[in-house]
Amino acid sequence: MSRIFRITALCLILFSVFTVFYTTPGEDSFAKQADEGYYFMYAKTIKDMGIGQFPILLKHYLSNKVVQLFPHPSRIGHILMTALWFEIFPNTFLSLARFSFFCFILFLIISFFFAKKYFGRDFAYLYTLLLSSNPLIMTSGRRALQDSNVNLFWALSIWFFLDFLIVKKRSKFIIFLLVYSISITVKESSLALLVFFVVAFLIYKYKYNREISNRYLLGIIFIPSFMVGATYIFLLKGFGNVIALLNFVLGAHFTKVVTNSYSLFCSGPWYKYIIDYLLISPLTTLLTIGYFFHQLFIRKFEWKITYFMLFLAIIFAIFSSMKYTKIVRFVMSLDIAISLFTVLAIYNLFNAKENKYKMYCIFIIVICIFFMNYRNFLYLFYQINIYDPVSYWLLGAMRMFPMS
Repeated sequence: MSRIFRITALCLILFSVFTVFYTTPGEDSFAKQADEGYYFMYAKTIKDMGIGQFPILLKHYLSNKVVQLFPHPSRIGHILMTALWFEIFPNTFLSLARFSFFCFILFLIISFFFAKKYFGRDFAYLYTLLLSSNPLIMTSGRRALQDSNVNLFWALSIWFFLDFLIVKKRSKFIIFLLVYSISITVKESSLALLVFFVVAFLIYKYKYNREISNRYLLGIIFIPSFMVGATYIFLLKGFGNVIALLNFVLGAHFTKVVTNSYSLFCSGPWYKYIIDYLLISPLTTLLTIGYFFHQLFIRKFEWKITYFMLFLAIIFAIFSSMKYTKIVRFVMSLDIAISLFTVLAIYNLFNAKENKYKMYCIFIIVICIFFMNYRNFLYLFYQINIYDPVSYWLLGAMRMFPMS
């Protein structure tokens, strides 16, 4: 890729970053009575009154059916980070949204760094270009929610684990364990990554015949569990509060029968995420599906590709099994693999064509997808101003059926 292409890609990435910053809602436009209001209240409470408030907040949450419709206060990693943010910056909703914006920028930097390391510099520019224009990732960078923070720590966990498996240095493993443990405290759904890490480790060791000690596997399973468990017992003031929290979280995601209308909007069949992704970012979704099954058909599995295929398949399967939390923004980290497979699919389209215009064509196609994604972000999340991208609102915005 020529220098002019790299400069153009960088300018477009910065253009997306500026758009996220510019379109951030004003102070009076945040959902103060919904999720954003609760995250603000948690951060402000811990900042003003200290970590001793965690068990009090949890007790109030578990005893109040109305409050249970909103985020619980045991996402301590995110709450502590935002409380620290409030120690430095103004205690406003806009300031909390700027924390999400900060996580959005770090996410792009981390993604570019590792994509460059394992797929090459040209690939990294195209990959980051698509990530920067993903409508879900963009809108999460402008809201006072924890989605952008979760996305950052999922990316760190996924890339650092791949880095450890390939490099096999103990220091890499320690960094991975620390990052992954933090990601669990940011949001409990990060536990789903444990299944992926275990499966990826076993396939890497036995299917790819790589020399790596099983002690690392035990570390993956037990060390984050111990670190996170000890942290929760300390901050929630006792084992009983942790058990009560686990019972609530497991029930909410898998077994509890919910009858309120909002939660019913968040339920649906296993393919609900695919439909939502098609509405939000159709080309990347279709190219990813095509590339995924193409790889299965040709049965030529390079480890790096297999790794992200496992991530996509396992996380999709786990989240599709949940009852009332099928909200597409909860799985926006799948775009870590989706954008990667999109670029790989476009590369594959031109594999047989060796001419000087090959990179021109690839770059133009990626830019076209970039602007389609960018347009969908402006339409869905800025013009229509969708706050929670459940299927009902997305289908209505796309005029698939009349809205009341």
